[in-house]
Amino acid sequence: MVLQRLARSVLSLAAHRLAHAVPRDDSLWAFGCRGGEGFEGNAKYLFLHVATRRDVRAVWLSKNEETVRELRRYGFEAHQTDTHSGKRTLLRAGTVFVTGSVTGVPLWPTGGARVIQLWHGVPLKRIGADAPRFDGRSLVDRLATLYTYRQFDVITVTAAQLQSYFADAFRTDADRPVTGYPRNDALFRQIPGERICQPADVHDEVAELNVAWTYAYVPTYREDGRSPADHIDVAALDAFLAERDAAMLVKFHPFDEPALDPDELDRIHVLPSEFDLYPALRHVDTLVTDYSSIYVDYLLTDRPVAFYAVDRDRYADESGFYLEYDDVTPGPVATTFDELLDALDSLRTNPDAYADERERVRDLVFDHADGHAAERVRRYAAEPGQTHVERIETAVGHSPR
Repeated sequence: MVLQRLARSVLSLAAHRLAHAVPRDDSLWAFGCRGGEGFEGNAKYLFLHVATRRDVRAVWLSKNEETVRELRRYGFEAHQTDTHSGKRTLLRAGTVFVTGSVTGVPLWPTGGARVIQLWHGVPLKRIGADAPRFDGRSLVDRLATLYTYRQFDVITVTAAQLQSYFADAFRTDADRPVTGYPRNDALFRQIPGERICQPADVHDEVAELNVAWTYAYVPTYREDGRSPADHIDVAALDAFLAERDAAMLVKFHPFDEPALDPDELDRIHVLPSEFDLYPALRHVDTLVTDYSSIYVDYLLTDRPVAFYAVDRDRYADESGFYLEYDDVTPGPVATTFDELLDALDSLRTNPDAYADERERVRDLVFDHADGHAAERVRRYAAEPGQTHVERIETAVGHSPR
């Protein structure tokens, strides 16, 4: 098995080098998202922002045939990644946008392209090669991952003082422009096309909730199989919400979707894993999480946040934090279910209780809080970078002429 992975890595490396010889079209921008299946994240919102421009040919790449079909139905250009058209797009694109350490698109056709890593969150917890689990991988996997990181020419960040974290995490000296994240533009206004590839009925249900207060609970995935749902008394929470004319949206990680019977729930709405939460956050009055960086994005709304950190010490040991947890959690931190209910009540009755702390943390992690991140990324990407020939010289160590 190790030899097979090594052989695949060597072949990919050779193909990646050869791809530098293919001429690139700087007006062709290719987009892929983390996991390579859906239409989501920062790449989605940047794609929607630039796809109608005449000076850019934006192409979405997905492994999922239904995703491609849906985007085409709305008039966008999209291809399956492993088809001839998908590979040709990657081989010809001047710029390739990705959103994860495992890019969601094959690496080898990107040789010679400008690869812009949009990432998918402000790093409260350690990421990339800084994550404790990285050292537990095999040597082949670690070397392959580090080689992938080296292909990122640009890594977008939300604040200048976070740049060093990304440099360390990806072991890179790539450019780290402070643009903000395109997905956060959806917190400020409706983005045309935001519901494409989305369950429309669920979005309608969220937008039409007729309650006095709406909470959202978005916990972090635990890699050891522990589920945050184990620390929620669902029946008691549902009754609590009903008494206060409130509702709660719940979205678990796709790898952790506990079986909750919707017929037994009146005020708790469990969202499907493919649901894009960012448009829905415009309708949320209070966010609840533990360690997910979604709360950092939500600070842009200046609405209250509560934290339910029942396993904080254990999680810190296993995943690690860049920032001191108590310094960047501007809201009540509950460690028991009863404390959580108290926190939900207190923020409902006094939503401005932590306003100063929210502002302090928001200023720490965002240099821009204006809802125009996609345009900043577009302008940066449109600026001349290395020429195709210069990228070849960098890759092979001399001029190909």
